[in-house]
Amino acid sequence: MRRLLRLVGACLCVFAVIAGAVVAFSQTDSEKKENKAVALTLWQIDSFEGGKGSRAEYLQSLANNYYEESGVYTEVTAVSADAARANIESGNMPDIISYGSGFYGIESLVDGNNPSQVWCRGAYCLITLDGGDFTQANAENTVINGGKDNLTGVAALFAGVSGADVLPPQSAYVSLLDGQYKFLLGTQRDIVRLMTRGVPFSVSPIEDFCDLFQNISVLSGGEKGVRGREFVSYVQKNHLSLNRICMMYDGANLYDNALHQLENISFVYTVSPVISSEALSRIKQCAVSGDINMLKTLLKPL
Repeated sequence: MRRLLRLVGACLCVFAVIAGAVVAFSQTDSEKKENKAVALTLWQIDSFEGGKGSRAEYLQSLANNYYEESGVYTEVTAVSADAARANIESGNMPDIISYGSGFYGIESLVDGNNPSQVWCRGAYCLITLDGGDFTQANAENTVINGGKDNLTGVAALFAGVSGADVLPPQSAYVSLLDGQYKFLLGTQRDIVRLMTRGVPFSVSPIEDFCDLFQNISVLSGGEKGVRGREFVSYVQKNHLSLNRICMMYDGANLYDNALHQLENISFVYTVSPVISSEALSRIKQCAVSGDINMLKTLLKPL
């Protein structure tokens, strides 16, 4: 009889443990099912050249990993700046938007409740193949990588090469290789191009100005806003994986090659993440006219 009672007691204990595990599993599964009802949209706007690869694909890979952990799915779409502004103006908005500094068209959407946060950045730099003295760089012996929507003219003014020839990114890089110019005002993308090519080169970062910040803002409210902010936090926490796309994250050392010279720079000036088109035009006009004193009043000190 005693043996029978012991056996029954043991069975009851095992049943209790199994039942507890089932309940715990069911609760976790339930929570994930609730999260799976939330699907977020994220627009990636490439306002400037990255390091390598696609920033949209990088964010999607993080989104896929985050889905496995949380059950919240995020669809990332690469969108041009003009297309994004046109869609937003017509009332079609993403839950999350990633954009370069100096972006206009969302001034009324980014505020204290929906702030702008940086998830990666690049930097301007002077590059030479000669190992020469960077103080020799001037408008005559330098070519400028014209970039995309970034303020290369402002960087050139601070670097002392304003008025230098401006070429499309690939053409500027090739003209340096061909010896048409001694210096190239470029970015992290040009460093990656040269490392891939395997040619020796020297780099001098431009520390006075940088607008190559990839910012991110949550535009939706309610449950999507909460989940969106959690995903942004997840992206920032995973900054060590940025070496996959050769971008920087201040406070981290990701490289032991030439890209390391662009890490953890204390820049002097930048442009606000979100700005009006009128203010952006004034900045560009100052860069063209060479009025660096007025320009400094329009930029954002760091």
